[in-house]
Amino acid sequence: MKKLTGILLVFLTLGFSMNAQMAAGDHKNNYIVLTTKIPQMEPIILTANSLKEEDGEKFGDFQIVLYGLNIKGLTNIKEMDKYVNKAKATGVQIMVCKLSLAKLKINSTDLHPYIKVVDHAFTHAIELQKNKNYYSLEL
Repeated sequence: MKKLTGILLVFLTLGFSMNAQMAAGDHKNNYIVLTTKIPQMEPIILTANSLKEEDGEKFGDFQIVLYGLNIKGLTNIKEMDKYVNKAKATGVQIMVCKLSLAKLKINSTDLHPYIKVVDHAFTHAIELQKNKNYYSLEL
């Protein structure tokens, strides 16, 4: 009986260990980069592409959030097309801080349609780090 209990304990331990490994295997690597400079999007997107190749199936979400006085350039749809096309190809989301838009009196309808608005860049980043385990970088 002790031998059977010992064998059962080993199988249960292996089962829990396998479940933990399977749950960990579902983990995706998610990233968020905050920046004030539109031209930085190009190297950020290149970095996202490298991470996507490196992570493989573990690559999850990648967000660029722009904020500050330099976001005026986001209204130049033609200029933004080059960044948006590269971002789409890599699976990168481009976002902008609503507070920055308000401060500069920019209407969100003047932005490229691909660009999403978040209420506050820093709060958005902290919530993703805290609740969804995002890797974060501010440039």
